[in-house]
Amino acid sequence: MEELLEIRDLRKGYRGKSRKGGEDRAVLSGLSLRLFRGEILGIRGRNGAGKSTLLQIIAAVRKPDSGELLYRGAEKRGISYLPQELSLYEELTVSENLHFYGAALSLRAEQIRPRCRWLLERLGLSGREKNLVSELSGGMKRRVHLASALMGTPELLLLDEPTVGSDDESAERILALIRHFRERGSAVIMTSHRSGELDELCDRVMTLEGGRLLEA
Repeated sequence: MEELLEIRDLRKGYRGKSRKGGEDRAVLSGLSLRLFRGEILGIRGRNGAGKSTLLQIIAAVRKPDSGELLYRGAEKRGISYLPQELSLYEELTVSENLHFYGAALSLRAEQIRPRCRWLLERLGLSGREKNLVSELSGGMKRRVHLASALMGTPELLLLDEPTVGSDDESAERILALIRHFRERGSAVIMTSHRSGELDELCDRVMTLEGGRLLEA
């Protein structure tokens, strides 16, 4: 398989964050990883283990203290990151939100419209284009949230709890779309607290513990 991402000896700590006092706390301690095209990697770990921090560093949202991230053998990125917190504009419609994210990727209007239609159809949201996001259920918002991260054609998807707070139908729609992108050759790293979700979906599942990734 073609390697897409390699992480070497990644380290990240936070000052004065320890529960035992004001000393520094290491979150990632020499973490290394190789990820291959067309692979879904699931990451488990307790709250505060550093799962979100790891995804943020890969997405270049947060800087590591040290270590290397090599994307396709070079320090470049073609990555889409979906944070756990919803990043939607409640006062805008579903269509307006997706057009906003498409424009942010420098897509033209004639590219955005069919992409929106296709994503909403796959996510079971056809006919919801003109609904305000504030009118949607929590699960539907999660579906639109994922669609916003897929307006481009990313080679690597970083998904932080993509189904959190979702009803069963929404979770199934979300996971089906993730599988579709894997089948197209995209790689995925995702976290989840839903029982059995990672085991069912992922090619590999690892546990983030003590600042390192361990085989589950």
